[in-house]
Amino acid sequence: MGRKLSVLFLCSHNSARSQMAEALLRRIGGDRFDVYSAGLHPSEIHPLTRRVLAEVGLDMERQHAKSLMTYWGESTTSPT
Repeated sequence: MGRKLSVLFLCSHNSARSQMAEALLRRIGGDRFDVYSAGLHPSEIHPLTRRVLAEVGLDMERQHAKSLMTYWGESTTSPT
């Protein structure tokens, strides 16, 4: 199948849009992608984000907002 494509969704607080994008691509993309999300100024995930994703069957219980610095400098060209 080949190497997985890594995707990082980035937004201001990693509290809504990027969290939703990460969760949805994980579901739709299956094991074809390594999916991450982060924010420039991470805060708490918005309760409505958790609620909306729960309505479509996505459990966000273990998700938390992450800083871009969590991924800064990670190589996307490392050998497999």
